[in-house]
Amino acid sequence: MKKIYLMAIAMLFAVGLTSCEDFLDSKNYTQANSSNYPASADDLNKELAALYGVMNQFSTNPLQTPWFVGYIMSDDANGAGGTGDVESHAIGHLMANKEDLFDAAWHNTYVGIARANAIIYAVDAFDWTGQETTRNQLLGEAYFMRGLFYLWGVQFWGDIPAYWASAAPDPCPQVSAEDVIMPHILADFTSAANLMSHGATTRGDGHATKGAAEGYLARAYMFYEGFYKKAGELATANLADVTFDFEQEGAGTSLSKAQVVSFLEDAINNGGYKLVDDFRLLWQYTNEYTVQDYKFVADLKAAGKSWAGNGNDEEMFQVQYMNAGSWSGTIGMGFVNQVELYCSLRCDDDGAGTANGDLNTFPFGQGWGQGTINANLWDDWSDADPRKKATILDAQAECDKFVFTTSCSEDAGYYNKKWMGITCANSTWDDHNDAYIWWGVYRKNNTSAANNNGNSMQGDHFSDIVLLRLADVMLMHSELTGTADQMNKVRARAGLDATTYSWQNIKNERRFELAGEGLRFNDLRRWSGKGGGASCEAAVALQRQDGSRVNYTGHWTKMHHGQGVGGSSWAQRYADTDGFIMIPPAQISIIGNPEILKQNAGWGSSASGANMSGCPVYD
Repeated sequence: MKKIYLMAIAMLFAVGLTSCEDFLDSKNYTQANSSNYPASADDLNKELAALYGVMNQFSTNPLQTPWFVGYIMSDDANGAGGTGDVESHAIGHLMANKEDLFDAAWHNTYVGIARANAIIYAVDAFDWTGQETTRNQLLGEAYFMRGLFYLWGVQFWGDIPAYWASAAPDPCPQVSAEDVIMPHILADFTSAANLMSHGATTRGDGHATKGAAEGYLARAYMFYEGFYKKAGELATANLADVTFDFEQEGAGTSLSKAQVVSFLEDAINNGGYKLVDDFRLLWQYTNEYTVQDYKFVADLKAAGKSWAGNGNDEEMFQVQYMNAGSWSGTIGMGFVNQVELYCSLRCDDDGAGTANGDLNTFPFGQGWGQGTINANLWDDWSDADPRKKATILDAQAECDKFVFTTSCSEDAGYYNKKWMGITCANSTWDDHNDAYIWWGVYRKNNTSAANNNGNSMQGDHFSDIVLLRLADVMLMHSELTGTADQMNKVRARAGLDATTYSWQNIKNERRFELAGEGLRFNDLRRWSGKGGGASCEAAVALQRQDGSRVNYTGHWTKMHHGQGVGGSSWAQRYADTDGFIMIPPAQISIIGNPEILKQNAGWGSSASGANMSGCPVYD
């Protein structure tokens, strides 16, 4: 098992970066002077650690992360939480409750881009003779991370300010995501894949690998062709090569579908990854402490198997965490996988003194109850698929006594097992501050480290957020090639019979294999195409949430689209925005020139264009 201390980032924020005013904010987030830093290859490695650390900066607020926001914006999840959790409700309804809702996401995106550019343009300040592989790996990782941050930015906001230089120009206007940014993203991932080598880093150590670059290249390519080029079924579409009208090391001059497929095959065959032999072993409820007593996985206990762990054979890229989180400091709780806290069983009680999260709901811990599973996913998913109950906790059926609390909302009793806090038999049930989550028990039994956060329920969450795994790469291969071989390997791992390729079959397979991992929303978008309107696949899927069963403060009701948007439906809301979120109005005010930066369609000039000032509408 990988221990709690997952990354050595001792100088994460002591490290300075090349100096330039952050043109996208009123504050300067960079510190060092480029005239004297970096001065060595070791300095660049420190900058690389700081670059990866931006993902922990994102993690300080799950409701500003691409993975959690994408999850609750999809049709398979509800914002949920408490009646006062208007942020999660707003995001789940494709709306906003305040103007600074996505300020930190915007800031972190551009900090990441700036840090990646700093490395790319400083890499040859030193003589790498005899160390070319090391140099190429470092440069490849920087290209990968720049591509990643731009991809997240484009999927969040669409047309955004962009630059590919050591410092941002002034001004730096919005440019076309379709025509300018996406080709650069594809070039960045291509450069990364060509510069890096298999085995150049220790897999699972938090660094990007060649295989991760190949997988993300396919993810970005499929979003580009599906969403922006409206290609429809990629296996049969006639896709023109993407031309790079700029020079970049390792990128070449163009990218074809055949090249993307070849990269995927290289990742699958030569990357050193393999499917974990039982789907349940991917998720921490099978950890060595909990598997002993959790009835659902009794067969794994009998076979002597337990959780594959962080950085397992199937993980290809992840966000890592360590025992350094607190509610204060620059990063604060960014070192904690707070998504697990957010997605755990709703705290408080049922009004009669019964609360969730202790022995009555073993092994699922207490938290904020956000990101609950929408009832439609449970209903649509066949019980014959073992992944259903391995992914979704039917709390009423599986727990000895689960209660809908007096503060719950948008809670159908279905929770995401992949992203929940887990307890074990030795948890401190009467003291959630001590060693309540199983990680806390592990920490207490195996280390002398203090509970840095001081609250086990809130702070003992150190499982990776898996951003890319081999099963996803295999399904992308089937979708691009129109062949079922890789898809059937994924199905076979789950104990399912082989099937034939069809566009609907691969869509279903992605929905179920990857459920609850934050990928569904952008899959729907790329299957729909930009400007798809209120009748496109994404809009129709989102509209099905209307009328879905939910519990609100202990009473069953039906969920409807929220207030403040002219009575529009989920489908119309998606059509109005194309799934893009609000550009922070403060950034638009700072620029003060709509020719440089303007708001996305469907959002007006501020959050008031789609404001959710109160709770969603229920029957």
